[in-house]
Amino acid sequence: MPVQDLGWDTIAANGSTNWFIHGFGSNEAVVFSIVVFPGTGPGVLYPVGHATLTQGESFQHVDGTQAYKIYMQNNAPFNTCDVHVLAIVEDL
Repeated sequence: MPVQDLGWDTIAANGSTNWFIHGFGSNEAVVFSIVVFPGTGPGVLYPVGHATLTQGESFQHVDGTQAYKIYMQNNAPFNTCDVHVLAIVEDL
């Protein structure tokens, strides 16, 4: 199955965020990835695009689908970064 672009988020300098993503079937394996783009920061001439993705917990959501929680950390200390969240979904 092709990669799904789930959306994007802007993370503050040295900040973090997390997403709760659901809607996957019980027979699907899901792996997440991010594509990072440098943002802006006051006085930053050469912004850095550097982020960490951690795939966390798995749940069975109240609607019966599989759900996942992912965590994203901006490792750039002085500028924001934009992350596009991608999912590779395969049937078991």
